[in-house]
Amino acid sequence: MTSAPRLAIAAATAIALAAVATPALAGPTPSPLRVGAPTSLGGASGAYTYDATQLPEGAQVSVGVTYPASGKTIVTLDVKGALPLRDYGAHAHSAPCGASSVDAGGHFQYNPFAIGGTSTDPVYANPSNEVWLDLETDAEGNGSAQSVVAWQPGARRPMSIMIHATHTATAAGTAGTRLGCISVPF
Repeated sequence: MTSAPRLAIAAATAIALAAVATPALAGPTPSPLRVGAPTSLGGASGAYTYDATQLPEGAQVSVGVTYPASGKTIVTLDVKGALPLRDYGAHAHSAPCGASSVDAGGHFQYNPFAIGGTSTDPVYANPSNEVWLDLETDAEGNGSAQSVVAWQPGARRPMSIMIHATHTATAAGTAGTRLGCISVPF
């Protein structure tokens, strides 16, 4: 594990924004499509590596979010330069990334768990209520995932994508240690 997480290198890998028409909804209008140019984990653009032994600093991550007129949300995640032939879990989180892995908060849940309940209750921790992006890397350490959910965020929005050590355990929505994070303006 690295002794101090480092901000991701931004220079030539800044996140690009592409404007597209979005449907009119009651409440806040979802943001336009955001297409991420690869952003390095371990440098300076709102992306962090928390465990370089499991997710190397300098791994490239890009995230795309679209809001089609159907009312769904489509999130794509592409990773390059991670460990080869490895399973990773990834989820949308409720806060932006920070120097500590806990800064990103918990999983974003469209219908948040009830007061007195727990975020790991399967009623709330499931791929219909959260954005789950489990992936497997190939021999070069590249992998991708896509999540399609039947909702679009309103005033409460996801703020980041966290990469975890294992695929998501469906009984509790957990995926192990937090390895890296990229802030995403949903």
